[in-house]
Parts: sequence; C-alpha cells; structure tokens
Amino acid sequence: MEAALWLIFAAIGVGMTFDFMGPLPNFKLGAAFWPQVILVGIMVVAIIHGAVTYFYEPLDDIGEAGFQRQELPNDEPPAVTAKLVAIFVVPLVYVLAMHKLGFFLVTPIFLPLYMYLMGVRKIRTLISVTAGLYSAIIFLFVVLVFTPLPQGAGYFHSLNGQFIGLFQ
Repeated sequence: MEAALWLIFAAIGVGMTFDFMGPLPNFKLGAAFWPQVILVGIMVVAIIHGAVTYFYEPLDDIGEAGFQRQELPNDEPPAVTAKLVAIFVVPLVYVLAMHKLGFFLVTPIFLPLYMYLMGVRKIRTLISVTAGLYSAIIFLFVVLVFTPLPQGAGYFHSLNGQFIGLFQ
C-alpha cells in the first residue's frame, strides 16, 4: 500500500513537470530534468519496495535489521524522553538557523549533531558522512544545477555568497 502511494505521488509529479519541459539558456536539458530524475528514482524505489514487501517472508522473531523485536504493552503509551523531543526540535532549530546564518554554515554543524542524536557514535563515521554528504549537496546544487541555497541574513549573507563563489 505504501509503495503504491509513493508510486502515485511520483507519477503525478512527473506529469506536472511536463508543463516546464523547454530548454533553458544555460541548461540544455531544461528545468524539468532534475525533478524528473528524482521522481523517477522515487518510482523505481517504490516498485522495489512493493516487490520486496509482497514477496518477502519475515522470519518469526527477527526484525528486518536482524534485531529482536520488542513489543510494547498495549495499555501503556511510549514514554516521551529528552532524546525523542530533540529528534523533532533539532531539525526545527536547523531550519530557523539556516534562515539567519545560511545553509553553508549551519549544515556542517547540523549533520553530525543529528547523526549523534540518532545513535552514531564513531567520530570517523560522523566526520566522513558529514563531509561526503555536504560535498555531494554542494556539488549537486551549486555546481551542477546552479540552485541558490539559503544564504542567511546580514553579514552571513555576504559570507555565504563568498563561499558559493569558491565553487562557481
């Protein structure tokens, strides 16, 4: 069911992108190219997810990741912990800080912080994943697609603009 909803969502998105298919002066493939690539990727993953869900037979007591499943008692709700609250609050703080300080300054702080919050404890993993993901985002949006990312306000706007100038 979930895979079907994602497939429908992506198909509608692809259908909507046909309205702006024309080439751009700086990008021959047109404005719809990258959204269509992402949406087709969502469709492929939805099809794979649907096939795996339909044909996969789970083991008796072992979850998908190989961990023992733990059932919560039906009569008591899950506890709200500081970690659970932080999982929802940290992304909101990230978005607010991105508006004031800019994407390029806030993201390298947010990524390792959120990964640590989610349970990643190895420093090497935190640094390598942050560097790789940050580099990939900059390469994709700044170098390939020329998409402006939030640059912040005031002095930070100028600082982020100089950072973008290094890559273009």
